[in-house]
Amino acid sequence: MPDPGVADAVVDRLRAWRIPRVFGHPQEAVAAVVEALDATGDDPQFVPVRDAEDAAVMAAGHARFTGEPGVCLAAGGVAAAGLLAGLDAARGAGLPVLAVVTEPVVTEPVVSASEAARVVHRQLAEVCHRLRYVTEPARAPELVDEALRAATRARGPVGLVVPHPAPHGAMLVAASGPGIDVRLVLDELSSRLPPNSVVTADGTGPTAGFANPAGSPAEVVIGPAGLPGSALPYALAAKMAAPDRPVIALVTDDGMRSHGLSELITIARRRPAWPDPRLVVLVHNTRSGHPRCLDPARPVTDDVPYAGWARLLGLHGVRVDRPELVGAAWDEALNADRPCVLEIVTNALTFGSWNRPGFDNIGDSAVPGDGGTATSPMLPDGDGAPAMAGWRSWREGARSAG
Repeated sequence: MPDPGVADAVVDRLRAWRIPRVFGHPQEAVAAVVEALDATGDDPQFVPVRDAEDAAVMAAGHARFTGEPGVCLAAGGVAAAGLLAGLDAARGAGLPVLAVVTEPVVTEPVVSASEAARVVHRQLAEVCHRLRYVTEPARAPELVDEALRAATRARGPVGLVVPHPAPHGAMLVAASGPGIDVRLVLDELSSRLPPNSVVTADGTGPTAGFANPAGSPAEVVIGPAGLPGSALPYALAAKMAAPDRPVIALVTDDGMRSHGLSELITIARRRPAWPDPRLVVLVHNTRSGHPRCLDPARPVTDDVPYAGWARLLGLHGVRVDRPELVGAAWDEALNADRPCVLEIVTNALTFGSWNRPGFDNIGDSAVPGDGGTATSPMLPDGDGAPAMAGWRSWREGARSAG
């Protein structure tokens, strides 16, 4: 998360400029700024939204209706791509907007973990009148002032990139809280994995305690780190490539809110073509609009009815909030006659990466029956190109199952 000193300095200047609210897409990378905003007693107020694009559009709307600068907040890198459309619209309409982006690397020019992140930064520079980097915490106040003055003077968007420590690839663990232990959820799945199944998982989600039983032919594919919700489109792609294989997606609620709810419509439309109806979407519902995992006493701000939404679409939906019901819920989900959203109220999560250090595209594709690791369909090989051997082995497995 951003340096608390930088976060406090940024918020102090926003308050000095009498910015009434900040529209933000809540992720771990912006948690320090969110906490600094909360500490002001809603002056400015933090307004959590479901997508970075919405944050930028709302900031532009604030500028249009008030004549004052609107402020939006999002994580950096690829996640910041969601801001582009809203900022471009603000530029075209001549609306003053300050986009605050948190980024592990803040040197200029940007040296980022992936080419995709570098592309996003180039695009931000194109849609913003200015893009400034807080390379020294002591300069944060003057850079906020400069950015707000530039947005007001130019009547358009200005970007401010603030630092936060780079992730170290730590595994995600469950923090104390009122929900079910994530490890129990994954242990119960491990003992029930169907033969020849595919498990996709968010690159920002929990894996602690997940292990396949000996001899299980399940294939586990980890999505890109920093891209919440990736497990669901991966699962859809896997199901459409081999509709006779059971597929299970492990999704964080942050990812589910961002894209998953709308993609359930795609599942509902596609499911009649699947001879095996088993596509289970596990949602770790921490019931929080942004990470408050370090302080369990803080109030819960969100409780989206994921299972209820699935039922409205004609899918199966199960919500579990008691540990003793987890195993039975997995049985119900895996034996349903249609795709199922299994929503389990889990402990608040401390966010980390599933990916092994050194890989920023996709993590392991494991076939753990022999204790080894197979090559993922998208895992870069030595020269950075996708290693296709894993894709061939996956396809062969799908054909042999049929």
